[in-house]
Amino acid sequence: MTLTENLTMHARKRPYARLTLVALAFLLACAEPTAPATPAAVIAAPVVRPDAKLVDITNGILNVTNGITTLLGDLLPCNVSTDQWNTASIGPEGGRLNVGPHTLVIPRGALRSRTQITAHAVRGNNVRVEFSPTGLQFAQPAALTLSYGVCKAPGKPVQVVYLKSDDKITETEPSKDYPQYKYVQAAIKHFSSYAVAY
Repeated sequence: MTLTENLTMHARKRPYARLTLVALAFLLACAEPTAPATPAAVIAAPVVRPDAKLVDITNGILNVTNGITTLLGDLLPCNVSTDQWNTASIGPEGGRLNVGPHTLVIPRGALRSRTQITAHAVRGNNVRVEFSPTGLQFAQPAALTLSYGVCKAPGKPVQVVYLKSDDKITETEPSKDYPQYKYVQAAIKHFSSYAVAY
């Protein structure tokens, strides 16, 4: 290798060497000091007043979350002593189906064709109505009214919940409680089993 080639090769390596030195200096400057630092003075945090609107919104979200959480497994205790059944043929014009003290109102346009609907108010320890055909979907929500007149007074608002076959609450329905009349009303979009929970 000639002297010119050797100098050219070293000149090419120097920018990398300089770049390495600059990066090393930067890292050392950013590193933690090895000597223990003197303790920093403790500064009291300023008092912050939260926006009342945000507090209301947060509390509302927490209440909804707590409400949904407490619903799991909290079917309203009742004494339903008999099974009751009813069937109706309801079409696109809408209709009504009563089973015991409970009512289902299907609005006009909710069904595309005439459908045989069966309701079974189940005997047991809670108010529960099973509808078939299972899985039936409504184009518009139907109004379900469940009476809880045979139940222990809940002491707090109740609502309609959707149950799986194993009595597990899987959905809470938008509900309006009428405690003076002991019934709760909800908008439902599909069929299977509904119950009253608190």
